[in-house]
Amino acid sequence: MSTRPFNASGFQVAFLIFVVVFLGAPAQKYLGPLVAAETEFPNTLGRLFFFIPALLILLLVPPLRRFCRQELHVAIPKDARFEVGMVAVAHVLLPFAIFGGVVLWYWLAGGEMALARRIGMQETPSVSLARALSADGLILLLLSTTLGPLIEELVFRGILFRTWEAEWGWFKSMIATSLVFAAYHPVPVAAFVASLIFVALYRRTGSLRSCILVHALFNGLLWPPLVGQYVFAVAGKETGELHLWPFHIAALIGACIAIPIYIWMARGVAATDLDESGNCVAARS
Repeated sequence: MSTRPFNASGFQVAFLIFVVVFLGAPAQKYLGPLVAAETEFPNTLGRLFFFIPALLILLLVPPLRRFCRQELHVAIPKDARFEVGMVAVAHVLLPFAIFGGVVLWYWLAGGEMALARRIGMQETPSVSLARALSADGLILLLLSTTLGPLIEELVFRGILFRTWEAEWGWFKSMIATSLVFAAYHPVPVAAFVASLIFVALYRRTGSLRSCILVHALFNGLLWPPLVGQYVFAVAGKETGELHLWPFHIAALIGACIAIPIYIWMARGVAATDLDESGNCVAARS
């Protein structure tokens, strides 16, 4: 079991995360219009009100700054690079699996009519593409592939997971961290499952860089002009027939098998820890 990175409990760290998030909401509501009235970047401004306070805290608090520098200093081991690449590729299939679960849920609950109604709620490809290629969408892409993964992995996997790991052990910490991570995102189920994968990857590689890389690639590839356009493609499937979704259902089945196996593979290794001198040490089996 690793040591706590700071003299704080996991609940204190989680509380601090939600304080930053909750303070960002009123700041976005009341300060946003003052900062940029009639702005073309509403989504970008919303993200910045959450990311900037977190970034300032990580940079301006000396113990946090030292911890972040130490964590980011640990490179991905050479013998783990192929694994990181495979996880990155497989992780892109997660949204297909999640939407496959949505499809199966509505079909089981109400048959083809219920699934057809749900499909009709999806945004059209042209609207999604136009939003992605707008100035706001392009800036959001930049944030979601740089600042977002960096801050989220440092906070959730680097600090929160390691703190709870020292208190409860790695498995309970993984579940608790993933629940908090899910509560922070608009699609909780996808965020929860993604966090399980990131924790397992962190434990197996001993490097937070691997999580940041996979996280950034995932966000980038899901941009609508790339893989994102295929995840929620509903053209020709408006009738709600289940057999029209073979790839999504296959992705769901594959995820239900592969993710527990990968978590089981991470059981016997420890995430990056600090030695007596305060330096990061990657411990891998």
